[in-house]
Amino acid sequence: MKRLAIHFCFAVVLFTSLLQAQTTKEEFLNNKQYAGGLYCPYSYTHPVSTPAPNGYVPFYISHYGRHGSRWVLSSSCHVVPKNILGDAEKAGALTALGKTLYEHIRIAADDAADRYGDLSPLGTKEQKAIAERMFRSFPEIFSTKNGRRCIIHSRSTQAPRCILSMAANSERLKELNPEIEISRDATKRDKYLNNPAAINNDTVKAIVAAFLERHFSPRRFIASIFSDTVYATEHIKDQTEFANLVFSAAVNMPNLDYLNISMLDVFTLDETFILWQASNLQMYSEVGPSAVNGKSAVRSAAPLLKDIVECADAAIENKNASADLRFGHDSYIIPLLALMDIQGMNVQEPDPDKVYTAWCSYKASPMGTNLQLIFYMNETNGDILVKLLHCEKETAIPVATDVAPYYHWKDVRAYYEKKIVE
Repeated sequence: MKRLAIHFCFAVVLFTSLLQAQTTKEEFLNNKQYAGGLYCPYSYTHPVSTPAPNGYVPFYISHYGRHGSRWVLSSSCHVVPKNILGDAEKAGALTALGKTLYEHIRIAADDAADRYGDLSPLGTKEQKAIAERMFRSFPEIFSTKNGRRCIIHSRSTQAPRCILSMAANSERLKELNPEIEISRDATKRDKYLNNPAAINNDTVKAIVAAFLERHFSPRRFIASIFSDTVYATEHIKDQTEFANLVFSAAVNMPNLDYLNISMLDVFTLDETFILWQASNLQMYSEVGPSAVNGKSAVRSAAPLLKDIVECADAAIENKNASADLRFGHDSYIIPLLALMDIQGMNVQEPDPDKVYTAWCSYKASPMGTNLQLIFYMNETNGDILVKLLHCEKETAIPVATDVAPYYHWKDVRAYYEKKIVE
């Protein structure tokens, strides 16, 4: 009977895994903020927390987090549209909507000047909030009562937005308990934090271009912005690329909430869905579990997973660490989620038109994405359990368990050791 129960839990995990990352057009259109995909600000909705089995107490957290909300990476999504729209305004070729778009692009460009790719104020708030919820959810881990030491190792890539995310996270923990001991590092030595995959960009570009060719026409968008479409045809070499640049600028606006402007109204809901699909397809093909770069991308996360396993073993054996906190990028956590077979994050879909039904960027890696492994010890027999949280929500892996969503660490460790050397 016990064996049957374990297999049942395993089957439920696999079924749930297939559902987690799927989306539908209706779900997407219910919240226009989803259009941001990887640019979606972090969202927390008080998920269900399953109590640990009797006798098990949390003692260690292993964490990998993406930096918080940021300014858009490239100035091209501001500069190119701003120049085109500015020239069109001088020529009297913009509609009222086009003039509003131009004004908003100028505001966004001025605000982003010399800050492209940097952590935004919202990003700092996100990281502090994540740290506080971690602290309050697992008080035993962060306790320094009765002489207990809480030692945290915090590491980051050398990108300023990641270093500042680490700083915000650790600052909040110290505010909540000044006796916590935190080391912070951002060095080249931590190569597992910065192990980019070898990506075939030409193939990805061709796939995305073909998708847009099949599904997106810029004609309506251009006509809504330019009162003189002949002028637009003469002055915009690639109208689809122009629309994509405006879309990239628009979806980043929620990360700069203090500006209180929106540019998504220049697109219909159907256009928004298609342009998001294209960006989703691009990221999935670059570093997701796709047939294009999936093997290389997923394998690039092996050193990171090795560090997670080794640090957990050290914390269990030496009892001298309460948490290992790591801060990096979407292009590292997405392959990690796939390699670890996190619920719904390792699904291959060969049809570009169906990728969004199998893998979804705003579920896989919004700003501030985090993976937390919470370790529990049975103080009577020393048994170790682990629970995995993706964006602070309980998730599943294809490892048999009789205490889902908790897993026996010995089983998880054995499963991941095979992954590391494959």
